[in-house]
Amino acid sequence: MRIIEGKTNIISGFLTYLQDESKLSFGDVEYLAFPENENDVCEFLKFCRDKNIPVTISNGKTGVVGGAVPVAGALMSLEKFNKIFGVNKNGDEYRVRLESGVSLDEFYKFLENENFSGSTPLKYFYPVDVTESTAKIGGTVSTNASGERSFKYGPTRNWVRSLRVVLSDGNVLSIERGKIFADGYDLEIKLSDGSIKKIKIPNYKMPSVKNAAGYYAKKNMDLIDLFVGSEGTLGVVTEVELALAKKPENIIVLLAFFPQEQNAMNFFFECKTILKSAVVFEYFDKGAFELLRPKMADLPSAQNSAIFFEIEYTDDNLENTMSAIGKLLKKNNSSMDNTWGGFEKKDIEKIRQIRHSIPETINETLARTKQKYPAIHKISADIAVPAENFLEMVSYYKSKLEPLKLQYTLFGHIGEHHLHMNILPRNNKEFFKAKELHLDFAKKAVLLGGTVSAEHGIGKIKHQYLEIMYGKKGLKEMAEVKKVLDPKGILNRGNIFNEEYLNA
Repeated sequence: MRIIEGKTNIISGFLTYLQDESKLSFGDVEYLAFPENENDVCEFLKFCRDKNIPVTISNGKTGVVGGAVPVAGALMSLEKFNKIFGVNKNGDEYRVRLESGVSLDEFYKFLENENFSGSTPLKYFYPVDVTESTAKIGGTVSTNASGERSFKYGPTRNWVRSLRVVLSDGNVLSIERGKIFADGYDLEIKLSDGSIKKIKIPNYKMPSVKNAAGYYAKKNMDLIDLFVGSEGTLGVVTEVELALAKKPENIIVLLAFFPQEQNAMNFFFECKTILKSAVVFEYFDKGAFELLRPKMADLPSAQNSAIFFEIEYTDDNLENTMSAIGKLLKKNNSSMDNTWGGFEKKDIEKIRQIRHSIPETINETLARTKQKYPAIHKISADIAVPAENFLEMVSYYKSKLEPLKLQYTLFGHIGEHHLHMNILPRNNKEFFKAKELHLDFAKKAVLLGGTVSAEHGIGKIKHQYLEIMYGKKGLKEMAEVKKVLDPKGILNRGNIFNEEYLNA
């Protein structure tokens, strides 16, 4: 194992380890560790525990809430954990076991080249498709990441079948889904050294929407779900076993443009009702178009919103499906002439690239602003609310943003009533106002029965929003879980909740 000792602000070539996609940057670390196997992880964690050195776990550094940004102490990169051990079949389900440093890109390419069923043409794929495909598997597990296809397939949690997790004292847990459950809210874990850890599961009620805020907590819950979405605060995930889904035989991708936001919203709700074969529903607002037009001159100039959707189809039902879509488009002031579509892989990728270009362009815009105003970072509300309250949430965003003439965009996973509200402040004054608004939006989302983080997690940026959601009592209950599994509080310190909860 390679360990570099010394303040990273004077170690040339390693400064990128102090940042992630949040653009949050602070602190120094005294140790950089690059373990090559699980034993290396165990030994380094025991070293840090004995010296009471906080350890930040780094992997793909693609997170947007500062989870991989170290405050101080040590940083352990899992980039060398890049092995895929292969496919196995459990009953009717195909699974893949792989190390946590494998990127989604690498995983997808592996599956494309895998022959699952001999002479038959059946293919399987991993359906979790976060926007940044360079994200690492361990990171997606630690944040319960989702993506465009979560409308049909759900988040990472749905596909995790087993984990290997190293605790801060070097004990290793091998956890298989369906094997260890809580008794009500009491959970016992037998460690590799034979000792027993007793955990009291928090009894707050999680919202009934897509959610990645804080520890998963439910009566009689499966142990594995405690670690999925825990943002590296309870243990270091070294290996993951993931289930695969059968790959659709035929997919068509459509991007329908509309002159007004209300047209797009109405189309979505009607389309969602009739298209039972839909895989993806995404929304782009006027602000997204304004960001993209300098790059994409062929975007329709008279259109102010769009719905992007993917549909599975068969040769038998394609004609009826397209006819139904055409009627809904006409009803909502659009048409097939105002819709881009694609069956072939190259056409599908071209349309999907528009979706991926939005966050990229936001980051590029903020990076330019940050050169002049270094304190600025991304202000992005990752809010989901129940379907019946979705339009009220969208209206509330606009009622607060429009009078202030802030640059913003609403885009994302409309299928799950989860839009990303991004404010792009142009100076420090707008930045501080944007932070105030984000807090206000979080309060509104909770009042509407929603979550303050549907897919990005909490990290170091969204502590106060999680407190709005669960209150101090809920955060104290989370901290008590961490104290049992990580008594010295060294793992990913500052993620999910402030240190004050560990010191209480």
